[in-house]
Amino acid sequence: MGRTILPQRDLTLLAENAFLRQQNAAQNERIEELENRLKRYENAHTPSSEQGGAGQSPQNEESEQDEENDEAGGDSDAASDSSSGPGRNPGHEGTTRPPPDPDRTVRVGEAYCPDCDRVLTDPDEYVSRVIVDIPLPIPTEVTKYELGKQECSCGNEVVAEHPDCPETGRFGPHLLAQTALLRYHGRLPHRKQAELFDWHLDHPVSPATIYNMTERVADRLRPAYEDVRASVRDSDVIYCDETGFPVDGDQHWVWTFVTDEDVFYTVDESRGSQVLEDVLGDELAEDATLSCDGWSAYPSYHGKLQRCWAHLLREAKYVAERHEEAEPISEVLHDLHEDLTAFDEEDPPASARERRRAQASLCLEELIRTDYEAEEVTQLAEKIRNGLGCWLTFVTEPDVDSTNNRAERALREQVVMRKIFGGLRSETGVRIHETLSTMVTTWERQGLDPPDQLTSMLGGEQPESRAEASTNGPPPDQLTSMLGGEQPESRAEASTNGPR
Repeated sequence: MGRTILPQRDLTLLAENAFLRQQNAAQNERIEELENRLKRYENAHTPSSEQGGAGQSPQNEESEQDEENDEAGGDSDAASDSSSGPGRNPGHEGTTRPPPDPDRTVRVGEAYCPDCDRVLTDPDEYVSRVIVDIPLPIPTEVTKYELGKQECSCGNEVVAEHPDCPETGRFGPHLLAQTALLRYHGRLPHRKQAELFDWHLDHPVSPATIYNMTERVADRLRPAYEDVRASVRDSDVIYCDETGFPVDGDQHWVWTFVTDEDVFYTVDESRGSQVLEDVLGDELAEDATLSCDGWSAYPSYHGKLQRCWAHLLREAKYVAERHEEAEPISEVLHDLHEDLTAFDEEDPPASARERRRAQASLCLEELIRTDYEAEEVTQLAEKIRNGLGCWLTFVTEPDVDSTNNRAERALREQVVMRKIFGGLRSETGVRIHETLSTMVTTWERQGLDPPDQLTSMLGGEQPESRAEASTNGPPPDQLTSMLGGEQPESRAEASTNGPR
């Protein structure tokens, strides 16, 4: 039987079909690539405030709330009054800082009337205005310590010590403390701190000198840093989280461990459970609770966990917006969490807590019995299943939060510093960073004053009436001149090359 020869038209269609299949495959491959790239920015783990496109802005949410109030016959202004938006609430009684006692009084008279140029005599009265300012450069005190040195009869050479005289370097405890605070509270890079030394103190230093000063402070505080580690180990509830923080171009992780009294940071090249062992010990107390996200290192280290509901609710909402079959899951989870947190606030007895936890556990189990079609919904159900023993710890443990927000808030400052500094450069830099970050944040959490604590630990005496510290600092000469301030006579001439 002979071969069938297709007409030219059919051959053309076959060729065109093959070309279209090839083109379609290439387009599908490109679409998959773009979707994977988009997932980096819009996914279940991206907060709504950072999502674009489908993510609603706070203004849109407020507008929708106003529309709902109007439809319900409510007062949108009343709703907005009760919100915690920026600015003081209507009806709030304003206060004014009382003026301080003046250090000097300057009486000013006018020689001529600005309207008619008539000569004026002595003023009829004075209008008082109290102005608070700082001198430029900021006065510094240079002290020469003559330390007695003598040889004891036992052969030992004794050199006298003074708490305000550091063992290394020529900068005193107050200046060392402010340098550390400007770095780890004001987030200033070393270069900008060096500029402030020139502008404000008329004392030029190099960025390397600033780095060395923070190293001296970290060396002095390292024992206190280890005390914070020990305190965290003894805590009943610990909130943990981690985020990337490069060191010398290589990926590292900054970990945070938060308790009621302490905030501990450590930087490590590992994101595994070994870091938990290094910080919390080989084995945490059996009744202690770790609050965490779904990272595998945590269940590998400890059994009693509280998984973060903020992550779960955010992912449920994200999946429900993409798949209709996930809407009931999201609704049940949000209602359940709201109900459980309200129940917890009532401070019920232990027996009621156990019963409520059992009921909530059955509710979660009911959600995962269904077979879902969409892969993302199936993954959400699997996430609920994997954490079944850890979602409801807070119901029976009154001191445990349902979310891991404490640790996440502690990491936000680290993320900001990472964006500003770009990372760390060496192991010494790691030690400085984790030590000073831990101590400054822990003091703030304990309600203590970081400048006072730093100065005290560095050996300096506390001033009797320390003025509120400003991390913004005064402006350089040109700006001071434009604002009407006099240039100090001893001020060095401003460099025309700009700040170093």
